[in-house]
Amino acid sequence: MSRLSRRRFLATGAMATGAAWLATRPQMALTEELDPIAQYGGFRVGLQSNVLNAYSPELEPMLANIAQLGLGWVEFARWHYPVTRDAERMAAVQALLSQHNLKMEAYFMGDIHAEAAELRQAFEFARDHGVSVLVGQPTPDAFPLLDKLVKEFDIKVAVHNYGPGHRYDRIDDLVNAVEAWDSRIGYCLDTGHAMRAGEVPLDAVRRLGARLHGLHLREHTVVQRDPQPPEAILGEGGLQLEAFCRALREVEFDGPMTIEVYYNPQQPMEVLRRCLANLADAARNTA
Repeated sequence: MSRLSRRRFLATGAMATGAAWLATRPQMALTEELDPIAQYGGFRVGLQSNVLNAYSPELEPMLANIAQLGLGWVEFARWHYPVTRDAERMAAVQALLSQHNLKMEAYFMGDIHAEAAELRQAFEFARDHGVSVLVGQPTPDAFPLLDKLVKEFDIKVAVHNYGPGHRYDRIDDLVNAVEAWDSRIGYCLDTGHAMRAGEVPLDAVRRLGARLHGLHLREHTVVQRDPQPPEAILGEGGLQLEAFCRALREVEFDGPMTIEVYYNPQQPMEVLRRCLANLADAARNTA
């Protein structure tokens, strides 16, 4: 199935769940309820759980707040929902996700070490929750194990850039790390970290191309390494959001687009609504 065909398929599936979803949030517009993918021009937009860490750190209110934003996806940070093979715990979390009409398509592992048993458990956990992309920062010696596991499970790994002072600072660091391995090992571009590393995110998208498996979407006031720039509301800083969405379409990006904005972490909801409105405009203008 082509990327664009898959996007249309997912949109159709989203419409099929609309009636149940509408009953849980009647205050929202009918068109948004029935087609959250079309709301963002075909992109699957979710939230990184860490964004709500200071506001609603417990799992149930966190998921309720994500659902209130009209989103259909969540990327858990490992400290909010650690990898487990406890069937009862997994079933309970899956029930909470279903209650709020949410799916867990990406999962943030953080540091990824060359521990065969732990990595296998993470891939089994991802498979059982329907996760398509594991995001993190592998150590160099972890790649041979990851190469075997992505082939066995057909689950992608996305190496996350982290900006100045980290192993994966620049786009070159990402490319050099993954180019020798199976194409299911690719990149999670964090646009904010790229900007504060002095790199233009839309140029990074074009360079990363088909191996761009995920996004952490945030924005700073300017693209600048020194001094470090302040964070901005998505669509209102130096990202060039509409051009960025256009670049994603050029490379046929179809991975999870995860919002990770810390502009006002104590009271994030209104900021997130503004970010999402700006993203919806930019995405639809380029569809």
